[in-house]
Amino acid sequence: MKAFIVMGRVLKAAYEDLFLCVFMSIAWWIGLLPIVTIAPVTMGVHHVANRLANYKRVDNGFFWEGLRQYIGRGWLLMLICVGAPAAISFNIWFYANSQGYLRIIGVAWMWMLLLALMIGQYIFPLFWQQDEPSIKLVLRNATILALRHPLYSLLMLLFQLVLLALCAVLTLPLVLLWPALMVLTSNFALAGLLQEMGLSPQPPDMPKRA
Repeated sequence: MKAFIVMGRVLKAAYEDLFLCVFMSIAWWIGLLPIVTIAPVTMGVHHVANRLANYKRVDNGFFWEGLRQYIGRGWLLMLICVGAPAAISFNIWFYANSQGYLRIIGVAWMWMLLLALMIGQYIFPLFWQQDEPSIKLVLRNATILALRHPLYSLLMLLFQLVLLALCAVLTLPLVLLWPALMVLTSNFALAGLLQEMGLSPQPPDMPKRA
């Protein structure tokens, strides 16, 4: 199945660019501390991961380039990715604590939360995939991909949860690798779908990047 092939590519990319992944992870954790830098730092690590997923040349410079670009749009994307699941989770909590038939509505909101998470994994990757980034197109295309490929999207989301669980148990990888693995997974997930449409380069036979 395509999803499992893509999972293998994620692990292969993390292994081949291990030091870069450690750099991205540490940079992301540092950017998380003051809060105000979390969106730009997230943009930076996704910029690097998107280039990796498209088999382009990468180095630390692309992180700083992505961090400096589109700061306002980065915050908007972050608010969407965090705010939508948070709002849906509040609705789930509200209806779960209601009486009678209202609890059924809570179940519907649970499905909405799952859909929002499936959509959310494509948002930052799609932004960097575009030649001329448009948030409107990002949201539209992320929704279309999640709805057209629900099983694939679900499996890639579950893969991220498995990686989180493994990194949490082992502790050190949580700091050194988890953020990089998350952004690699979402960007390779997007690339895997786009490759089938002829919109992203296929994996090279030899590990060379142009």
